[in-house]
Amino acid sequence: MIYKKAVTFFVVTLLLFGCVKKTNGLRLDDIETLTIIYLSRHVQYNKFTDEISERTLDNFLNQLDPGKYYFYKSDTDEFMKHKDKIDDYVREKNFSIIFQVQERYKSRFQESLKIIDELLNKEFNFDKDESIIIDRGKIDYAADRNEMKERWRKNVKLQLLNQISSGNDINDAKKKLTKKYKLLKKRIEEIDTDKMMAIFVNSFTTALDPHSNYLTQEEHEDFQISTNLKLEGIGVLLREEDGFIIVERIIPGGPSSKLPKELQLMPGDKIVAVAQDEEEPVDVIDMALRDVVKLIRGKQGTIVKLTILREVDESNSIPRFVTPITREEITLEDKAARSEVHPVRRKNSEMKIGYIRLPSFYMDFDGVNMNRSDAKMSSKDMIVEINKLKSQNINGMIIDLRGNPGGALTEAVEIAGMFIDKGPIVQILMGKNSVDVQEDRNPGVHYDGPVVLLVDKFSASASEIFAGAIKDYKRGLVIGPTNTFGKGSVQTYNVLRGGNGAMKITSALFYQPGGESNQLNGVEPDITVPDISSIWDIGEDKLRYPLKWEMIEKAKFSQYNKYLNTAMLNSLKEQSTKRIAKDEKFTKLIVKIDSLKEKRNKKTISLKEEAKIETQEIKNMEEKERQYLDDNILIDTENDLFLREAFDITYDYIKMMNKK
Repeated sequence: MIYKKAVTFFVVTLLLFGCVKKTNGLRLDDIETLTIIYLSRHVQYNKFTDEISERTLDNFLNQLDPGKYYFYKSDTDEFMKHKDKIDDYVREKNFSIIFQVQERYKSRFQESLKIIDELLNKEFNFDKDESIIIDRGKIDYAADRNEMKERWRKNVKLQLLNQISSGNDINDAKKKLTKKYKLLKKRIEEIDTDKMMAIFVNSFTTALDPHSNYLTQEEHEDFQISTNLKLEGIGVLLREEDGFIIVERIIPGGPSSKLPKELQLMPGDKIVAVAQDEEEPVDVIDMALRDVVKLIRGKQGTIVKLTILREVDESNSIPRFVTPITREEITLEDKAARSEVHPVRRKNSEMKIGYIRLPSFYMDFDGVNMNRSDAKMSSKDMIVEINKLKSQNINGMIIDLRGNPGGALTEAVEIAGMFIDKGPIVQILMGKNSVDVQEDRNPGVHYDGPVVLLVDKFSASASEIFAGAIKDYKRGLVIGPTNTFGKGSVQTYNVLRGGNGAMKITSALFYQPGGESNQLNGVEPDITVPDISSIWDIGEDKLRYPLKWEMIEKAKFSQYNKYLNTAMLNSLKEQSTKRIAKDEKFTKLIVKIDSLKEKRNKKTISLKEEAKIETQEIKNMEEKERQYLDDNILIDTENDLFLREAFDITYDYIKMMNKK
């Protein structure tokens, strides 16, 4: 299964308005109507202001040339003279600026092909120690042809190095790159008015916030596949950044999570080539995400081979390796909640701690199937797992939300309500003053013992609602290496008639019962424990134009007094800090985290030729990361130091609770 973005909340509607024609693409006359609908339904913006106008033009240029390999500084300066007029142009149905940009883009692309051709006729020194900046936001557009040529020299060198690392000699590598840009030339030439309009509309929608999008009919069909309960694929969440296809998350239960450890993918991995079983690999640098997804998807039982560029490593080199993945049909059962009892022993005492891993807040989104007794729902599965643990007389419970991207809002409310007697779980701000309070309306709790939630940067949306409610009620502990992702928005999904695609509109922000939103900052853990996942510099605040928020009125609820207080929390923190400081494995982990963070902050990739792939694979076997995503092992305290410490903290927590 391949997602473009993390699971989020959606309300699906069908828009039947006459202004959008029955065509398989947008028309110029449709643009104003679409912008009006977005602005009428968006949670924060209701006017096409000069600020939104400037953002739209900036997004438009960035979508066409994210790597800054085509436009010159003089081009963008010329275009940005129109930055406060885009709103006026839309109202006037004057789209000449769009076609000016399109014409210049195609012209600059042709110039770049000549530069690439020149470079491929020259020799490259792969022993030279130089690097390329991958954070394209850190650089400006090229000032002249010499600067542009130098950018392309490094880009081409990187792509040749990827080919060589995959087993090709330099001549074959150059031939493959020549073929790739011939195909890219054809793709650029195929950008017609409909496609350019779609790019422009999406530039407008993402000027409102990162999660409002216009989807073409093809993208809408892809979205329907990605939200289906079954799909034949590899189980990876991908994103596109600066011309690279990047692994954002591995879906628990999918084929990628079942690979041998030396071949497992990791968040941040770059997919630089894709091959069908024994066929030749296709270079996918600078290829559109949608086209890469098409290459990766396939029938159950077939093999796809991904050439991976791993940015972070303890050595000064960057691993490149090929991982073969057998496609499978992925179902909800593969990523359902699972539990196990883990005993923690100290001297003459033992605590039986229940552990539940909840990969997502899933449910059968088919309106008919939701009411069936056999419909898959995370809340139903959680009750089953909690009952299993209770029957084994556990002393406390850990719920692992690390890597959980969210899911159904109703499921978050249901599951949080299993631990809270009654009251508000989440507040949803629909507009300036319209607040809908989602409550747990079932008196009583399903489990009243000590509860600990585990989170990380990859915990988002529904995970943040659950963790936020537990924190606000002081119902238990939240432990994590960092704050959670910080996605506190709700989207409506509107299907357009006539094969015109769909609109995803951010229509609300969600807030914790106490009146604070998880948007941008996420949920701060009560206790911080080092973990390798903290090296990933991701989050809502890292996206373009994220929404800001203001405090709202606190909902009516009462905090628990018996589960957590300041003295208990300070004592737990102190004990954990001392334990970590004395642990040799943790000491090494902290040094490793600091080193990898430093390397990632450089935002560069070395262009020096590395050792053979076999040597790199040995290094990869030594690199072990995010063990909890291994679907074959539920609890691995030997390698997952974070989880081991979480069990120790839970032991201390239970002991304190028993003394009260």
